[in-house]
Order: sequence, then C-alpha cells, then structure tokens
Amino acid sequence: MMKTEFVFLQFLVCAVFVFSFITTCAGENVKKSVDENRDENGETNDESKDESLDIPVESEPNNITCTRRQNSQMHEIKVAQHKQFPFMVALMSQQNEYLCAGAVVANGLILTTAKCTQLPVSYVMLNTTTDKKDDTTVSLHVIKSERFPTFTGVESLKDVGIVYTEKHNSSIASRISLSNYTNPRNVIDVVGIGFGLNAEVGQTKELQFVGMENRSPEEITEVLKIYFDCVETKVVTCFKDTGGPAIFNNELIGIISKGQDECSKEMSATYAVNKRMVDVIPSYTFKPWLDEKIKKNDEQEQVALVVYPSPPTLRSDHSVHKMMSSGIRLIAIPTHITMGCLCILIRY
Repeated sequence: MMKTEFVFLQFLVCAVFVFSFITTCAGENVKKSVDENRDENGETNDESKDESLDIPVESEPNNITCTRRQNSQMHEIKVAQHKQFPFMVALMSQQNEYLCAGAVVANGLILTTAKCTQLPVSYVMLNTTTDKKDDTTVSLHVIKSERFPTFTGVESLKDVGIVYTEKHNSSIASRISLSNYTNPRNVIDVVGIGFGLNAEVGQTKELQFVGMENRSPEEITEVLKIYFDCVETKVVTCFKDTGGPAIFNNELIGIISKGQDECSKEMSATYAVNKRMVDVIPSYTFKPWLDEKIKKNDEQEQVALVVYPSPPTLRSDHSVHKMMSSGIRLIAIPTHITMGCLCILIRY
C-alpha cells in the first residue's frame, strides 16, 4: 500500500514538472513572435491581415490632379463672340436694367425661369453680347409671360417660365431645340451660358459661357447639380446669372435656376474639385408643357427660325426689325423699291 502511494506521488511530481516546462516554452515563443512582428516604433506589424479589410486612404490635397477626356467641354469662363449663341436673350426692365437671361425656343417665345417672369421685364434684347444696347442689338417688347403650372414661389422646384414677345424675321436669331434625353447619367459635360457670370456690381455684363460637370447620380432627378471640375485658372470664377440654358450636344438640357454670389479669384485643382457652380432644372421635367406652348405658337407663326447651331437665315434685303424707345418700328426699305420710286418722281 505504501509502495503504491509512493509511486503515485512520483508520477504527480513528474506531471507537474512537465506541465510547467511546456507552459514556460510556449510563453517565450509567443513573446518572441510578438517581438518579431513589431516595427522599429514598437507597433505591431500584422502582414497576415486580409487586404480586403484595408480602408482606402484619400490622396493628399496636394496630389490631386486634373485629367480630362480629350473631347471634354470643361474650360474656364470665356467671353462669347458676336452671334456665337444666336438664341441667347437678355431680359431687361423699363429702366434698361439687366434682369436675367433667356433662350429663344420659337419666334416670339423665350424660355427662362419662373422667378424671372416675376420681375418687371419690359423688353428683351437679341443679337447682343452685353447688357447694353448698340447698333447690332434688336429689342422686342414683352407681351405677356407664363409660369409652369406647379410653380408657387421661391421653394418650388419647377422654376420654369416663358415670355412672349413681338415676332421678328428669321435673320435675327436661331432657336435652340430641347433635348429628348431622360437620363441625366448620359449627360456628363454641359455648357452654361449667361450674362456677367463673374461681373461685379456696376460692371458691364458680357455674354459668357463655361464648361462644367454633371454630378447627379440619380437616374431621375428634379435638379441637376453642376460643378466646375478639374480646371486650373486665374480667371475670376463663379456663375451669378440665372435663366440661361445648359447645353449638351448643341441642345438645351435644362435651365440654370440657381448660381452663386461669391467668386473665387483663382481656381486650383484642389479647390475646383468641389466647386459647385449651378443648379439646373432638367428639360425632361417640363418638356411636354413647353412642347405644347411651342406648338400653339408655331400654328400662328409665319416666319420659321432655323435650329442652332445653324446661323440665322440671311434675307436678301437685309431688313432689320428694331424697337425704338417710343415703340415705333423701323423697317428698312429695299434698295430696288427706293430706286423705282425715285425714277417715277424724275419722270413726272
């Protein structure tokens, strides 16, 4: 009996010794493994981590570069040349103050914002590249205006309106056609046009245009968010005007309903990436309504306008219809009629 207990005690001592040895070795191996995986700063370097769990780190602002497609419409604000956009219109007050921009969609029918139609618009100027009259400017009286049926005020999304003016001959302006697109994802680059985009108060408002990027991810949206992206420029950059068209593939894809008051004196790639320029009401949200207005207008129309980018049709007699301050219309008399009358007077 005593012998059995002695043997069991020896076995127990051996088991305790073996367990202690194994535990000590395992602990040192773990310490060695951890030490080997630490970098010089004492931080753990776990290279076995799943790469799919890595969180992408954004590039430093100084490393942002602008890479545009070869056929991109992106560019800084530029001054429009005479007759470059023969559908553009300046809406003016009776005091000859510039109010907002518009676009000719039919003879005597101007598309603009609903907010603009709430202003005291008295007449419009065609064939102009500034908000000042000159010898090439054609002025037309405003007859009436309409707003989109659901427009109820400042907070309304459908900020769309039309202005009816006197009719004019086809040598004065071209009309801009409405795009049939229904998906804003197909529209990447757009050109925004307006008067005095970056002009200060008191300065002459020149007709200007700028290429921008559409960043509206939704399939269908009521408002397109348009950005000035990846163009480094020292031109004063902003978009103060409203009512003008947003153009894509030489067609109107929307109306610029909101711009900005503050300009940037210089644009770098770092800042331009997030420079939101304008909000655009896409044409598919109001096209059926406007198509109906154009159709009714064209039924009474005798002089058809060519479609942009074609220039206005030239007339052989070069007649020009102008509105004077008194409202009297002056029509140039063709040369052959003048000479005929002169010959008759001489004979008698």
